[in-house]
Amino acid sequence: MKYVTALLSLSLFVACFPSSARAQTSTIVLVQRANKDAGTATSATLAFNSNNTAGNWIGVCVRAGHSGQIFTVTDSQGNTYRRAAQYNVTVDTPNGHTLGIFYAENIAGGANAITVSDTISGTMRIAIVEYSGVAATNSLDVFAVA
Repeated sequence: MKYVTALLSLSLFVACFPSSARAQTSTIVLVQRANKDAGTATSATLAFNSNNTAGNWIGVCVRAGHSGQIFTVTDSQGNTYRRAAQYNVTVDTPNGHTLGIFYAENIAGGANAITVSDTISGTMRIAIVEYSGVAATNSLDVFAVA
């Protein structure tokens, strides 16, 4: 489990600090974060503690308790989420894991709750972050999974 947690943390860090975003003149600042252990489910919702600021960037990191999941990410503000990376882990448990990272650029402001759905009922953990100072478009230029 330590490997999965480390991979998830490293992947979220890479998604939050892509090279094109670092090249911007503004400073990238973590605005807020939240996480949830959703138990065994095919869908879970997690709200930010404070309103999102229009124009900021949201990252969503998901770990589901089966390999081969298909994730859908939506939120109550209607932001569009793109998949940055998804990786099936087939070791560590009998069913494996699926790790996914999604992001929304130039978000709408206001109260916001993120909903993650997957295709196989199993354990699910979600982490969400909001950053300011990330490029409003093309914030992810490359990713790698090993």
